[in-house]
Amino acid sequence: MSTKSDQITLQELISRLKDYLLFLWSKKLWFLVFAAAFAIVLVAYNGLKTKKYTATTSFVLENGGAGLGDLSSLASLAGVNLGGALSESNDLFQIDNIQELYRSHRMISETMLTEAPFGKGGDLLVNKFIEQNELREEWEGEQGLENISFSIPREQFTIQHDSLLLEFTDMIREDYLAVSKPNRKLSILNVNVTDEYQEFAKRFNDALVQNVNSFYTKTRTKKSGENLAILQKQADSVKLVLEAAMLRLAQVQESAPNRNPLYKTPLVEEQKLMVDIAASSAMYETVVKNLEIAKVSHRSKMPLIQIIDYPILPLKDNQWKLFKAIVVGGFIGGFLALIYFTGVRMLRAALKEEEYQ
Repeated sequence: MSTKSDQITLQELISRLKDYLLFLWSKKLWFLVFAAAFAIVLVAYNGLKTKKYTATTSFVLENGGAGLGDLSSLASLAGVNLGGALSESNDLFQIDNIQELYRSHRMISETMLTEAPFGKGGDLLVNKFIEQNELREEWEGEQGLENISFSIPREQFTIQHDSLLLEFTDMIREDYLAVSKPNRKLSILNVNVTDEYQEFAKRFNDALVQNVNSFYTKTRTKKSGENLAILQKQADSVKLVLEAAMLRLAQVQESAPNRNPLYKTPLVEEQKLMVDIAASSAMYETVVKNLEIAKVSHRSKMPLIQIIDYPILPLKDNQWKLFKAIVVGGFIGGFLALIYFTGVRMLRAALKEEEYQ
């Protein structure tokens, strides 16, 4: 009884590989046809698709709060116990939340109402947006929309203004704006604005980054700024009281330059003024210490926003170079031809084995 071995020798493997390569070589013209066809298709698609430009701003964000240990040491030397006030972590505007801040209705609508330079003059971004999308042509015949203007004070906006701004915000958020964090371990944020008009993409990107970063900085330092203003007002008030007491003391002393030392009554007012001066001096010294600490705290709350890259005209577009389109199209066509002819060869081999069984 004989058995058929399923093992393949190295010589048989080389022979089969050689036959396979010869088979592919015999189809070289078809490979060229596939490659040329897909290259033409990709070049045509690349040329016909709408050209869009992308304005990108990338920046690194460092939240305020660094160096609070040194600040606490400074406060201790000044005799002031800050407790845990400075060590309190403020995660209101971590970078993940700033991504949503960039996509918020408030930030986008404020950016739309920002005036930006276009050509020789300037115009509101919302007016340019309406012009580029030919929205006024679509509004013809609609009462209240044909002549609507956004070049009026914000408090004079009507429901139609607000409704249009909300609609524009949704359009920007869905089709124009992309905010991403390239690396989860780094505090780097990329803000991309894509549009058919490269100047609008750049101006909108610049205005949005400026508005959001300004809002972020003001909000981060709002509480410490208010505390600083209160302490500054207290310091000014105590200083005025101290100066008034010192002036009054000088006047009292000048009013009786040669007083009789046996009379003690005239000394009472002078002594009271000296007590007031001592108390006011101590109070003023304490307030000034707290004021200086508040200034350091306020500076520590300010985040560091360092721009890494910003959009420069001309912007990059989404169309490939002709050479790249040809190479990629040819590669895809050749690869698909390889899969097709390999599949045909394997199918024929399988059918042939079935005939011999």
